[in-house]
Amino acid sequence: MNKILRAEGKKRDKRCQMTALVTMALLIMAPMNAFAAAQVQGKINNLYSIVTTIITAAGAIVLAWGVFEFASAYQSRDTAQQTDSLKKVVAGILMCLAPTIINLLK
Repeated sequence: MNKILRAEGKKRDKRCQMTALVTMALLIMAPMNAFAAAQVQGKINNLYSIVTTIITAAGAIVLAWGVFEFASAYQSRDTAQQTDSLKKVVAGILMCLAPTIINLLK
């Protein structure tokens, strides 16, 4: 009986020690501050500006392509092609204005 009680006591001691170690580890890790937030924010802003520049440039290309197709379709009086080219013009305008729209939504 004594051996059983000693074994249970040792198990309980190990559990208490593990609980204490885990609690101490969590307490040590909890108050850590991230001082690199400004650097990460700067890199995210750089990535955002690169992506918005690419989208704006692609929008300008789509807009020019849509205007050219609309002029060509208007000259040949092809209404189906005129509709498709107007869709490209609207898509190009939206792509060019995407950064402004995103800033307004913020």
